[in-house]
Amino acid sequence: MGTFVPLRYINEDARARSSNKCPVHKNASATIPPETLCSWVHMYSRQAKRILGHVEFRGTATVPKRILKVAMMSLLLCSASRGQEVFADSRPRLLLDMEMGSQTSLGYKFPSISVGPSIEIPVAKRFEFQASGTFSPDKKEITDDGKLAGGSGSFITFATQRVGFIATLERSWLWTSQFDKVAWYPSAGVVLRNDYFGYGRLYVTYTFPTGCQWATAGNACSIQSNRLQGLTVRQDVRSRSHMRWGLQSGLYRFCDESNPNEPQTGRKCHWGATALAIIRFEFHCGNKPRITPADATDSDNF
Repeated sequence: MGTFVPLRYINEDARARSSNKCPVHKNASATIPPETLCSWVHMYSRQAKRILGHVEFRGTATVPKRILKVAMMSLLLCSASRGQEVFADSRPRLLLDMEMGSQTSLGYKFPSISVGPSIEIPVAKRFEFQASGTFSPDKKEITDDGKLAGGSGSFITFATQRVGFIATLERSWLWTSQFDKVAWYPSAGVVLRNDYFGYGRLYVTYTFPTGCQWATAGNACSIQSNRLQGLTVRQDVRSRSHMRWGLQSGLYRFCDESNPNEPQTGRKCHWGATALAIIRFEFHCGNKPRITPADATDSDNF
């Protein structure tokens, strides 16, 4: 919502300019420092005068010039207020994450559950580093046992206050009674700050396939990679100062195991979808800045 400056403030300011003082108005909003209010009035008064200098009123004007001047100056001030930047808290954030949902199409028994810590470290306003670790007791369908662990690191650069780009490298370890498997999952995409359900972020990323498929002279490829690839969409929302919730869904393509020594037989591949609910407990590292930018309207906090 825009900030309206009454005409009497502008008139008082015009009289005060001759003494080079910025007037302090008793009825001004407490959220706007007098110096900021005064600078807005100076700047947009000049802009309005330049615009109105080209307006001619012939005959009997239906709208008084003074009312038109106030309306135009109010419009300019409201536009300035809408253009204010969102203030993002620069403190590192430590989180405890829990995910629960379904990944049956990827070969895991229902339900899928994972827990682990993560950290978000903002750097120089435009950048952010994230790291996380997870552990899951999920059982593989084909062995009826197993456990899964993983770790990841992400780097985000924000092109604007709302739009950023993310690159992630994830490593996973799967242990079962019949086999063990290690895999890399690189991904990249975009991050959008939003307020759909409260302050939050929308992550849209694509995972790229890695790992061997067929045996070569230098690599026996005893366990083939699933060559998993696909799109992941995740929405995080900060509902409380120390709590977030979110939803994640993915659509992936992956391949079954085959004989790595017989590439002529090919591999059978499938499409699978996943759905997870997320709860995150957030802990802020350090004290919140006491001084925020003069034109800040909100605290995004992440």
